Amino acid sequence: MRINTLNNYPENCIFLGNPDTQAADAKLLISQMKVLCPEKFEGNRDSFSFELRYTAPFDKGFNELKRLQGTAAEAAGRRNEFKGYIVLDMNSWLTHHDEEYLNKALLFLIDMSDCWKYIFLVNNQNSKAARELVGRILSVFFRGHILCKVREEPKKCSYRERVNALCKEEGVVCSTFVKEFLQELLEMEFDETIVSALLSEISRSAGKKISRNAIVNFGNNRESAIRYMMTPKEYERLLTSIQKRKEHWYDGKETV
Repeated sequence: MRINTLNNYPENCIFLGNPDTQAADAKLLISQMKVLCPEKFEGNRDSFSFELRYTAPFDKGFNELKRLQGTAAEAAGRRNEFKGYIVLDMNSWLTHHDEEYLNKALLFLIDMSDCWKYIFLVNNQNSKAARELVGRILSVFFRGHILCKVREEPKKCSYRERVNALCKEEGVVCSTFVKEFLQELLEMEFDETIVSALLSEISRSAGKKISRNAIVNFGNNRESAIRYMMTPKEYERLLTSIQKRKEHWYDGKETV
């Protein structure tokens, strides 16, 4: 996720994406907001992180809000109220978006919004659960007339998934050998446009079913059109990769 400017950026937002990068993204946003709106920050700290832990409906001891107030008091120091950002990890509420304790917590956050600003962190690995949770947060905040924007980071696809998507886009069927080769190209950081163009060019001569022989024939043809999409060094790297693959491709049976 890239945050280049905070112009027109609501004070409260939801980061929907990869937990590995969300903390750094939140830190960047808070530092930029501190520059743009220093009056919104007071206390010993500009922000703190807090995991809003799930509590089951039958559990009568929902203590998360008291715990949050205590953490905010520590961040405020000797001041009466903490003013700044709370980075809220909401992931324990995935698949529990419609429960009353969550609604109670969100209403409390709205009540405190004159002093507190929020960045909600939601993992989008489970797309359905993530969107249900985000929808509940937005609906409660909007009813409270509090703006909240969603910044979504797309789920990262595996090389295998990316190759399957490229094959589908080009309308081709590739053998396992060929798919492994294409995955290797992506791992070597060849651009997806190059891989897509490679499939398109090969399919024009070999048809819609692409086997290892089609890749080998491409490697033997030095007049490829896609070489004009690449630097000479990149093109030689592509041909070298094909040559290395040839040495191992004919040990097993291939099906397309």
